[in-house]
Amino acid sequence: MNDLLNNLMNCVFAIVCFNSIYWVHKYFLNLEESVIIIAAFGAAAVLAFSRESSKFSLLEMLTTGMFTAFMGVFFESLELAFYYQISFTIGMCILVLNSILATYPPAGAIAIIPLISNTEIQDLGYLFIICPTMTGLILIYSFSKLKEKINVLYHDKKRSN
Repeated sequence: MNDLLNNLMNCVFAIVCFNSIYWVHKYFLNLEESVIIIAAFGAAAVLAFSRESSKFSLLEMLTTGMFTAFMGVFFESLELAFYYQISFTIGMCILVLNSILATYPPAGAIAIIPLISNTEIQDLGYLFIICPTMTGLILIYSFSKLKEKINVLYHDKKRSN
């Protein structure tokens, strides 16, 4: 029964988290619907709301996410063939992340998004690093930590009974 409750809680938190990302980006930051939620947030949420819970610190998520977003925007701005843009972006991201001993798999998707996305995201330029990347990752991390706190409180209460 505990697994079922935990799985349901992960599901509910992910749904509420993505609705929060949508509302914050749409109504507080006035972004267009096509740039509110980027695909990499799905990978970040799977990590954050998995059974093992989030193993990544906010600093690691933001550092890797923002750096790789920068790399994607930078290489998108260069007049290179598309396959060079992709390969240089991912290669440089791996070089730097390995150099700083950081691993955050959604960062690879974040890097590619400025290269393969619609013009609304490409028109954001370096603003893409802050919004939606940084704001979305902060919301995902915050909801995962809230879920962990509630889970700990639930288990503490259950043990005391």
